[in-house]
Amino acid sequence: MEKEFALYIADLEYGLKNTKRAEDRNLYEKYLAQAACIMAKIVLGAPKTELFEEIDTNERLWGNTWLQDAVYEKSANSYKKFKEVAGYPGHGNT
Repeated sequence: MEKEFALYIADLEYGLKNTKRAEDRNLYEKYLAQAACIMAKIVLGAPKTELFEEIDTNERLWGNTWLQDAVYEKSANSYKKFKEVAGYPGHGNT
């Protein structure tokens, strides 16, 4: 699970550096900040309920923002994979 989440973070960083849309950069920074909260739960071995609460917060962030440049698909796919591995209910949503 840690490797899948680290890949998600790397893909967010890739999107931040490679987007052609200036308005996407602020969103990538928000996604990365939220990812830090999830990473803390993973590293500290928090119970699944706490981890899933953080993922819920991330789901709301993704659901209420829209990236314009298609480069986001890379991070969306790695995030989906992470949710599958973590056993997050409804992991097919992004």
